[in-house]
Amino acid sequence: MSAIDNLIERSLKELAQDGHLTSWYGKERDWVNYFTHRHLMPQCSSSSPVKDWAQICIEVSVPQPPGYNKPSVCRDIVIWHTPGDTCFTPDGRPNQHPLALIEWKVHRQGRRNPDVSHERQWLRAYCGWQPAVFGYAVEVEIGVRAATLTCCSFLAGNERVLCAFEIPRVPSAEMGLA
Repeated sequence: MSAIDNLIERSLKELAQDGHLTSWYGKERDWVNYFTHRHLMPQCSSSSPVKDWAQICIEVSVPQPPGYNKPSVCRDIVIWHTPGDTCFTPDGRPNQHPLALIEWKVHRQGRRNPDVSHERQWLRAYCGWQPAVFGYAVEVEIGVRAATLTCCSFLAGNERVLCAFEIPRVPSAEMGLA
C-alpha cells in the first residue's frame, strides 16, 4: 500500500471514529469540508506525502480525460504535489495533474445519489489516462442506526476497496427515528 493510501485510510478511519458524526446530518459538501478540515489537513507533516495544507483544495479544476467535452472539471478534493498548485499552465490550459483526487457521494436515507456510476467511470478514465494520479471514491450510506463509509482506490486502471468503516448513529427524535 502506498503512503498516500495509508494517509487517506487513516484520515477516513479517524472520521469514522469521530463522535460528532453520531448525530450529524450533513450533506455531501458538509462531509467533504468536515473531513478535509478536521481529519485530512492534520495529517500534513514533513514525513507525509502531503506536507502542507495548501496542497489540499476543495472544488478546484483538474484536466478532463480524453472523450469529455469540457477541458477541465471541478473535483471534490484535489491534493497537489506542491502547495498552491493548480491545473492551469501560464497560457490558461488545464495541463497540470494532481497527486490525488477524492470524489465523495453521500446517500441519505431514501435518497441515493444517482451520480455514483458516472463519478466512478470518470475516476477510471482519469487514472487510466494519468497512471501516476491516485483516485479515491468515498461513499457514505446514512442509515437510521449506522452509516457505512466505503473508499475505493483507483490507480493506473486498477480499482479496489481501500477501506470500509461503520459509523454508529444516534437516532434523531426530530426525524421521528428515536
